[in-house]
Amino acid sequence: MEISLLQEPILQFQNGEHICPRTGIYKYGVADFENVRPDKIVLGFVGNSDSIGSLISWIKSCKSHIEPKKSKQPNLFLNFPGFNDKIAFKSEISYDETYVRKINNSIFEKAKKSSEDIDDLIIKAVDLFLTEIKFLSKNKNPDVILCVLDEKFTNMIYGTKTVKANEDDEDSLSVEINFRRLLKAKAMEYNIPIQIVRDRIVKPSKEMQDQATIAWNFFTALYYKASGTPWALKRDATNNTCFAGISFYKSRDKSTTQTSVTQIFNEQGNGVILRGTPVKESKKDKQPHLSEQQAFDLLYNSLKEYYEAVKIYPQRLVIHKSSNYSEEEIEGFERVAKEMNINSLDLVTIMPTNLRLYREGNYPPLRGTMLSLDKQRHFLYTRGFVDYYGTYPGRYIPSPIEIRLFSYDESPEQICNEILALTKMNWNNTQFDRKFPITIDCSRNVGEILKYLSEDQKPQIKYSFYM
Repeated sequence: MEISLLQEPILQFQNGEHICPRTGIYKYGVADFENVRPDKIVLGFVGNSDSIGSLISWIKSCKSHIEPKKSKQPNLFLNFPGFNDKIAFKSEISYDETYVRKINNSIFEKAKKSSEDIDDLIIKAVDLFLTEIKFLSKNKNPDVILCVLDEKFTNMIYGTKTVKANEDDEDSLSVEINFRRLLKAKAMEYNIPIQIVRDRIVKPSKEMQDQATIAWNFFTALYYKASGTPWALKRDATNNTCFAGISFYKSRDKSTTQTSVTQIFNEQGNGVILRGTPVKESKKDKQPHLSEQQAFDLLYNSLKEYYEAVKIYPQRLVIHKSSNYSEEEIEGFERVAKEMNINSLDLVTIMPTNLRLYREGNYPPLRGTMLSLDKQRHFLYTRGFVDYYGTYPGRYIPSPIEIRLFSYDESPEQICNEILALTKMNWNNTQFDRKFPITIDCSRNVGEILKYLSEDQKPQIKYSFYM
């Protein structure tokens, strides 16, 4: 048994490196500044007139500097420099009135009165948004479409009951999540990423994030959805590495059939998403597994799609999976690596655990604390006390993630350090201490949206359509 502390991974920006996404963008500029990038983002808007009007006013105000929340941890609450063409993102928002599609409140009320139940109301509400999304995609073709929800509409669809969410979940988990997932799934056919926004971000309540943090998260996600790269992992010039996340999700009818999903990312955050085939669950093992041929086909097809996107195959491939590997899966993945001349293959399982470490004093273990039971089994604190923030920025006692190495060519320290780095690659949140790496986070989000697509509907391959 051995305990060590991994250093905070470094991110790459235009003119420098830093451990923090916000500070890096502020000081050094976005990572893709010298490449083809969105120096102007054309927006479309769908919602009622009051909500759209207040959001547009807020977006305009965000061209200028926003003061941070007063705090003893200034690195945790950084001022927002403004979204304009002079500093930080060096991009600007563009639209005109023809990009604004308003849905009258009376139409929502009519849908509510004619609905048999909440599911029927959600379907009708999604259809109202889809009608306007379809118009914008065919006639205006914006870079991103903002779907704006006011509180009256939100309460009409979801009521006031919410389910308490795990602090690491990307969205507030409530009945709302059904609407969000269904709308994102159905909007894919129009080939424009959407961003669902509640108009309360204009005047956040006390339990919400501060204005500067809201702006950081909103505009970072917007920039990424417009095909930008806000930040990237520090790249090893000698080794072209890809990270794949594989997971399973249940169909909407709650049957035992589950479907596999894979996502492949490189250090720049570029990659593809692919849906696999239904798998059979064994009565002996409650975890779903791929057959050897399914494993081969899923990874092979994903790498083919990845090549089409970035025009290069990886030299090294790291696969993250939220369950253990079967012998058949290992054989299928190794066969792909051999056929595609991939020099290095690491097969890694990442899962939650009830294990805890305790540190003297009032704070939990440091983020980056790594407990190794042996060469194959490790525990890593991706959430914990963050030295750069000067605090533990969480509400609940953090727990580590368990990492199992089923097959590996690189050292356990490097594999765990990469996992720590990949927790920073979620462009929906600029606070860099997410619990799970983007490979696992992404696979969960994607699966929850794909269950709303029919088997004959081809999913989008870009993560911007799912986040």
